[in-house]
Amino acid sequence: MSVKFTVVHRRDINNVGDMASNPLQYFLKPDEYQVVDITKLGYENFDTRIPIVAGGGGLISNEFFGDVLADLLLGADRKKLLTMWADFWEISDPINVDLRIEFTKKARELIKEYLSKLHPSNTPRILWGAGHNQDTNKRVKKIEYPEYLVNFDHIGIRDHGQKFQWVPCASCMHPALRKSYSIKNKVIWFEHKKQLIKSADFGGDPIPRFVNSGDNIEQTIELLGSSEIILTNSYHGAYWGTLLGKKVIVDNAWSSKFYTMRHTPLILEKGEYWRDAIDAAKIYPNALDECIGANQRFWNEVQGCAQ
Repeated sequence: MSVKFTVVHRRDINNVGDMASNPLQYFLKPDEYQVVDITKLGYENFDTRIPIVAGGGGLISNEFFGDVLADLLLGADRKKLLTMWADFWEISDPINVDLRIEFTKKARELIKEYLSKLHPSNTPRILWGAGHNQDTNKRVKKIEYPEYLVNFDHIGIRDHGQKFQWVPCASCMHPALRKSYSIKNKVIWFEHKKQLIKSADFGGDPIPRFVNSGDNIEQTIELLGSSEIILTNSYHGAYWGTLLGKKVIVDNAWSSKFYTMRHTPLILEKGEYWRDAIDAAKIYPNALDECIGANQRFWNEVQGCAQ
């Protein structure tokens, strides 16, 4: 079967949220799309003549990724010319330095001329379920989106209340979220593997602790489903807990991504004790249906855009 799409997202096989964020896995068979890790753009080959889906995950304003999403908006020939421009005659014999400078100047002028003549790619570029992910420890005063986002042909972001269409993480489509689970723990801590919660934040409470490592989403959702209250600093811990109808409390909201969720979890203020905040935490009984509906509608739009 021929590949119909390329999906580009963060493919960390030891992060269950990353592995669940590829939206096409919920709508197509594995041999109908190619997956490219966003950190390997420029190193992995993929057909730029077929539609590209970027997302999900916290790919926007992420300091680790930079503006790599903007690279998806470039055609293959444009990327080749820019690469050629960057690599011109970098090493030379010192005796020829003046000649090298003269050649490089002429060559770059020629490349610039032909960059302006290239025909733009007509292949759809689609943003699906990607979200803002800026370090809030650096005092994010206002959530702002890169200007290049408007150049995507179809845009759906997981951030609610922003200037783009709301399309939450497609992992809401996973059937494990529609199951019922027996309660085994009143409270659990579910932590991001790189942002472990300090024990002092929760006193000496004997609470089971888990991290978001691994790639087994069924096991992770069952774990979250077996508790009544979820203390977390993991985006997908908060997201899936909400979809399961749990009370979710976020400690150390270290990224802008926690502040743009449609079904807002309770975010602890610095120094606030989680037990004092339980009554204020909300349950959103319609969250799962709303998220599924938004993704199903967006898939219909994507199919129309890609034809």
